[in-house]
Amino acid sequence: MISKCRFLVTARTHASIAAYSTGVPTLVVGYSLKAKGIAKDLFGSYEDYVMPVQELKSQEDLWNKFQFIVENETQIKQELINKTEQYIKNLQKAAEVVTELQKE
Repeated sequence: MISKCRFLVTARTHASIAAYSTGVPTLVVGYSLKAKGIAKDLFGSYEDYVMPVQELKSQEDLWNKFQFIVENETQIKQELINKTEQYIKNLQKAAEVVTELQKE
């Protein structure tokens, strides 16, 4: 299970979303704009969280990106928890609005 991982390195969007949503620090080997966009939404930047495949020149490139994830594990987990809590609050507010609209 992804949620049991301490870290995840993945090239799959759905795997990265599963990891992010369960607080698992993740490095995405990205091949599309989606990976960058998701990381930017969560962290404000994708640079430390996505390794574009086009930029992979050596094993060290991937290793260096992964080292950032390892070294910042606690902070990344907290950011993911905070962001998830905010998304839940926003969804609850949206549900309240929809409920009110249905009453009209």
